[in-house]
Amino acid sequence: MLGMSPATIIRLLFIAVIGVMYLLALKNKRELWFYAGYLLLLGVYFIFHQRNAMLFHSLVPGNFAYSTFGELFYIVRMLIPLFMIVISAKIEYDDLTLVRLINWLTIFFSGSIVLTNILGISLGSYIHQWGSGSLIEQYQHQRITGTIFNWFARSNTMDFYGMASKGFFNHANTTGTILILLTPLVLYALVKRFDWKNIVLAIVHFMACQELGTKAAGYGTLAMIAVYIVVYLFFTLIKKELKFNAKLLVALLLILAGSYGLNRFAPTANRQASEDVVHEELTADKPETSRLDVRVRKLEKSGTKKQKIKFIYKYRQKFGLNEGFVTKSYPAKYDPDFWLNVMTWPGYSRMNYRYLQMQIWKRVSALNNNSKDKLFGFGYIRLNNMGLIERDFVSQYYAMGIIGTILLVVPYLVLTLIDGIKMLFNFKRLVTLKTVSLMFAILAMLAVSIYTGYVLDYLTATILLAFFMGQLTRIVWRKPSAEER
Repeated sequence: MLGMSPATIIRLLFIAVIGVMYLLALKNKRELWFYAGYLLLLGVYFIFHQRNAMLFHSLVPGNFAYSTFGELFYIVRMLIPLFMIVISAKIEYDDLTLVRLINWLTIFFSGSIVLTNILGISLGSYIHQWGSGSLIEQYQHQRITGTIFNWFARSNTMDFYGMASKGFFNHANTTGTILILLTPLVLYALVKRFDWKNIVLAIVHFMACQELGTKAAGYGTLAMIAVYIVVYLFFTLIKKELKFNAKLLVALLLILAGSYGLNRFAPTANRQASEDVVHEELTADKPETSRLDVRVRKLEKSGTKKQKIKFIYKYRQKFGLNEGFVTKSYPAKYDPDFWLNVMTWPGYSRMNYRYLQMQIWKRVSALNNNSKDKLFGFGYIRLNNMGLIERDFVSQYYAMGIIGTILLVVPYLVLTLIDGIKMLFNFKRLVTLKTVSLMFAILAMLAVSIYTGYVLDYLTATILLAFFMGQLTRIVWRKPSAEER
């Protein structure tokens, strides 16, 4: 009824209650004035953003269905994690409680992915349609066609589409970045409490990273394990914060070796091979391909709009164009010139959907031709209805403009930078295994969000990111005791 999921409504209500309680208990008037000033500034921005978004025009009828209520709800959704940073920074968790929290998050995210994969009931991370040189990759709620036990008996290069599993979560990219965030924390929990339970949870976590099937989770976590081993050796052999444990080091090395070995058979491993097959078919020097290329050039110069549209829909598959983009996201019947130009791109560029999404939005922005878009943006709802750009910060720039991005997204970067600087200037006291693990997790998630997108707009990911940012900020900004000085 409200255009949002029950889970989102529950989160909004819980954090709203926490927010009211916090503000009622707040005694620092300067802090209260800061929040009031920020909300006032955000309100003024939204007025200008709304006015600018209403002036938007495109070649597509309806201008991608902008909604004032949806846009306002998006602003609220972006505010929640920023407020969570404040709340988290006020609450102290001892190491044991933090480790338990990490364990439960691992069970919920990684454990559910592994369990549903083994049972064969997981949703697939991807779906593919293959034929006539066409590869269509999109998120769909369909079951996997094989479990982890089928990885070792693959018969063709396209198996990863049916075997990459995301449990019952919505977006594989978002889930992957959460697994990235948890990786240093899972290893931290293993170091702090080296027992069979944490060993099992670490194994389950890294199995889930490979089962998910995204490049970031599959390859990124391998690199993160290797880096964390170096971090562990630094804090045991150089900074001497920890006592060296040979068994723990062996366990970390075995986890790295096991993850690497599993990665060789995982869905991610043959994804590149699958893409190479598609690229080879799309770029093969065939007589039919050459004739079609000539026809594209002729149509660009002298074809009528009707001829262009008919050609695009008829030969879309021959050029490997995503059907969803051509018919729904940015229909070719409204802008055939753009899609004819896409047909002249190299095969790899046509099947690189992140690049294609970016070019679509550049085209839409150019046609709108409004200089104020850079400051105020032309709307998240509009962007979402057309197809989000799979690159955070860029996505928010188009949707909310420079001012909106500064108010709602840049605080993550600024706070992380300030925390990092304070850690370096107070190296002996603040650079600990705990703070480095938290910083490692935060930086990894922010870095991956730039690569994959689908992070900063989704509460599941941003609430977790904000919570751990708050925990790091609390440690960094805490006044040192007399013993620590």
